[in-house]
Amino acid sequence: MNNKAHIDKYIELRPIYKKLSEKVAQLIEEALEINKVNYHIVNYRAKAIDSFSSKISKPKYDDPLNQLNDLAGIRIIGYVEDDVKIISESIQDLFDIDGDNSLDKSQELGVDRVGYKSVHFICELPADRIKLLEYKRYKGLKFEIQIRTILQHSWAEIEHDKNYKFAGKLPNEIQRRFKLIAGSLEMADREFNQLSREIDSYSNDVKTNTEKGELDIPINSTSLKQFLKVKFKKGTSKGVIKPDFNGLEILVIEELKHFGISRLEELNKILPENLEETIIKYRENTNFIGLIRNILMINDEDKYFKKAWKNNWAGLTFETIKILEQYDVDINKINIYLAS
Repeated sequence: MNNKAHIDKYIELRPIYKKLSEKVAQLIEEALEINKVNYHIVNYRAKAIDSFSSKISKPKYDDPLNQLNDLAGIRIIGYVEDDVKIISESIQDLFDIDGDNSLDKSQELGVDRVGYKSVHFICELPADRIKLLEYKRYKGLKFEIQIRTILQHSWAEIEHDKNYKFAGKLPNEIQRRFKLIAGSLEMADREFNQLSREIDSYSNDVKTNTEKGELDIPINSTSLKQFLKVKFKKGTSKGVIKPDFNGLEILVIEELKHFGISRLEELNKILPENLEETIIKYRENTNFIGLIRNILMINDEDKYFKKAWKNNWAGLTFETIKILEQYDVDINKINIYLAS
């Protein structure tokens, strides 16, 4: 079969590879989310026709449809190197791995080189999944999964663009500067990874101390989140309280500060009695922002609106009104503040 025949055949098969890559990406996203694994994004694609054509022009490919393992490709971008390790373990649990053709690019660099780093797996769907009707047509088809950090991805994209523009030939001085950048990115990647570990360790310490009642801890986004997750564990587990700040952590911390609260022990002292049970009863469906604001309004609505409120929200839900009424909060007074 000549190259044209291979290309024609791939044009015919490409929709299947595209659907395969989409299915695999969905399986990966579901698995990572169920296992609560951090990741930035999962991309997928079937190899472009021109890319396939260019690749099979090399003499080593006499049966490219069977020799090329990346006709369906999935790329997973993690945040730090520890994420890549955890994602890699998840991939090995999900699919059958071709160990001979899978590799960790960082192992190829050696101790005296810097540059492209990424984990590559060549995979197939496992037999138990191939038995399912929707996956039967993918039997025997291989796909490539690449896993890398955001910084590794940035370097790979820059290097790819550079090679595309200059066909791999650049003056030595420019090549040297590229390598220096790669080294800087690698060092930054390691530092981000270490910082991530230290933040996780701090978060666990706050959780442990909160459970023990040791709350002489400054309020920041991490400590506040862990404190609320411990104190309102039932509400978060039932899905009534979403354990997030919707990206407004700084705003909430500022409101607490203007209210006169800067440490967890101070916040703990003003927690309304049975607030969690009341929120569950009325199914408020709030998040940590609404929770903090409810706490402050129940404690002293005048103080909250005069010192902490910055006109950044403008209404109460029916459920919130019911909750505030249980603590004798003057709803009419709040509505006057909101209308002012």
